[in-house]
Amino acid sequence: MKSAIRFLIPAILVLPLALSGEPVRAGAAETSFGVYEYVLDRAAGTLDQATGALESALLARGLNVLAKVDAGAPQGCSYQARVFAVVDPEYAQKLMAANRKTAPFSVVDRINVFEDEKGVHVALLNPESINRTILMDDPAQAELSRSHTEALRSAIESAGLGPSVHREYGEKRTRGHIGKTMGVMAGGPFSDKVKDEFVVASSDWKWVASKVRAGLERTGVTWGLHRVYELELAEQETVIFGSTGTPMDTKSFSIVGAGEDATRDSFKCPGLAHAAAYPIEVVVARDGNTVKVRLVDTMYRMKMYFEDAGKWAFMKNMGMPGSIHDEIATQIKSGLGAQ
Repeated sequence: MKSAIRFLIPAILVLPLALSGEPVRAGAAETSFGVYEYVLDRAAGTLDQATGALESALLARGLNVLAKVDAGAPQGCSYQARVFAVVDPEYAQKLMAANRKTAPFSVVDRINVFEDEKGVHVALLNPESINRTILMDDPAQAELSRSHTEALRSAIESAGLGPSVHREYGEKRTRGHIGKTMGVMAGGPFSDKVKDEFVVASSDWKWVASKVRAGLERTGVTWGLHRVYELELAEQETVIFGSTGTPMDTKSFSIVGAGEDATRDSFKCPGLAHAAAYPIEVVVARDGNTVKVRLVDTMYRMKMYFEDAGKWAFMKNMGMPGSIHDEIATQIKSGLGAQ
């Protein structure tokens, strides 16, 4: 667990804004952002009603809904979580212009509608946090990330499901760079963690994508991984696939629990608040006369979205990320017909 002293000074600095009810958005390079952020708390109606209204609101704002994914729930949990994978085409082009190699892992936004003992909530994966990591703390992209976050919030709020809130949770970071845990595990610049899993000697990126698609559609044996969305970015000769499954998600939620959010410690299945960690991105991109199939190092990705589980939780489950990677790699390999 992290020391309370670490957060004492930042908490004092932002206290006046927090008490005023306004969002803490200083925008400075060292601003602390949580990986996730509540947008609506205790939304009206059932989860089905909330997701129906939300989908209509997102489409009305020009967002493309690529998928609505029902996450698994840990054993004994009667609550649900549903994740929207959405994309803003104009924003996607701007992000890709910033970094064609790393941006595909942040182009698709994820919105989590989930239940707990207090009702239905809507939270998003915070672009201001994630983009700092994926774009390697590029200050030129801070305003793009900020304006996009506010646009997402506005679209969600327009569903009219309840009063908006600004409360971040998950790992809180003052910069995008993620260091190594205990000096050895899963750290470094994001660009170094984007791995060329397969390199195909061809310039026909659409053909390679079709083969990868076929592989990802074969449900994985151990973690249930399977393709749930696909986004083609023709101008960049890139295709982004989203893959998720159960029990990968349910085990992840059980491991993280409430994370560092003490307000959820007593809940039956607090880990559902982290459902927007998935799907996992698989990227197919042309690079000259080759086509590369890319994944983010799976342990590093787990750390991006679940670091608030704590060091001990990572140490006890060190074999899980490698096993997830192997399942995805096997699916891709089967699609490509690789030996």
